[in-house]
Amino acid sequence: MKKLYVILLILFLTSSVPAISQNVQLHYRTGQWLYPDTLGKDARILTTVEMFRMDPWGDTFLFVDMTYTPQGVNYAYWEIARNLKFWDAPVAVHLEYNGGLLGSILFNHSWLAGVNYGIASKDGSKSFSISAMYKYIQGLSRPSNFQLTAIWNMDLAGGKCTFSGFVDWWRQGDKFILLSQPQFWVNLNAFEGISDSFCLSVGTEVELNSNLFYKGFYVIPTLAVKWTFR
Repeated sequence: MKKLYVILLILFLTSSVPAISQNVQLHYRTGQWLYPDTLGKDARILTTVEMFRMDPWGDTFLFVDMTYTPQGVNYAYWEIARNLKFWDAPVAVHLEYNGGLLGSILFNHSWLAGVNYGIASKDGSKSFSISAMYKYIQGLSRPSNFQLTAIWNMDLAGGKCTFSGFVDWWRQGDKFILLSQPQFWVNLNAFEGISDSFCLSVGTEVELNSNLFYKGFYVIPTLAVKWTFR
């Protein structure tokens, strides 16, 4: 399962770009203003920690999301994904786990396995990948499901801006769910006069979801900052 405001930024990287990437994001969510009847009581502050690492046998990506109320953390969710590849072709075996909790409600364990296909420009500034997966959601009367995921990343204006995001579409029991989170970042250290080590980005995310936790289609922007570790 995924909560309504899951934040996900996955950069599909190749050997032509750094093999390690880590960042922390802080998002202020506006859904409580746009949809007060359904999202009015949702937490407004969310943090995301992401890590991507390559090795000789493929790559590993994980993220952890948390939301915050005046009383403390009320939601935690994480995903970890592994692409296994022992060959030069742009196809990998994809393994993944999703899980978390919201207050006292535990999300069902989700186990995914499938195939990933990825392409990237020679300079690493543009990339795209797609995964087709079998998805086993523990505890459902119909636990065998599927998921399709597409991920993209584009550096624009000589690296001053980044447009990235993902689209997930999956079956969960007797319903189909769509979730997409495109992000746009302005990378301050790409501007003249700012130190290259000042790895702060400012931007936004627009969550698009259908039938995730509520029926219907939602468009939920955020205001965000991100620090990338080197």
